Amino acid sequence: MSDDPRTRVRSRAASPVPITPPDVEGARLRKRSMVWAGTLPPASLLAGFLVLAREKAADCLTHGQSCEGTPGFVYIAALVVFVAALVTVQSTSRPDVRRVAFRTQLGAEGVFLLLLLTAFA
Repeated sequence: MSDDPRTRVRSRAASPVPITPPDVEGARLRKRSMVWAGTLPPASLLAGFLVLAREKAADCLTHGQSCEGTPGFVYIAALVVFVAALVTVQSTSRPDVRRVAFRTQLGAEGVFLLLLLTAFA
């Protein structure tokens, strides 16, 4: 072998820590999760106005008749699932868990809004 600097091969020490790509999907899902969480209050208000515009709701408020509805614990259960999924999406580092929690969050939000829309059905 020659000692010519142009032909020498420099060896690099192997890193003990594997190089991992940045978590692009995680940041995107966290952002989407917060956007969808931010749409829940306005959507709930809109659903509440739509429910109050029904004849049964007016009967319930004015005369106290036709006031059957879904029990309150069902609404609370949907909100608890929504908040638990939101916290999981924001805090977990595992991508598969984050994806499932995001879908669960969207599902719980949809169930809650559907329950609001069918309140005096």
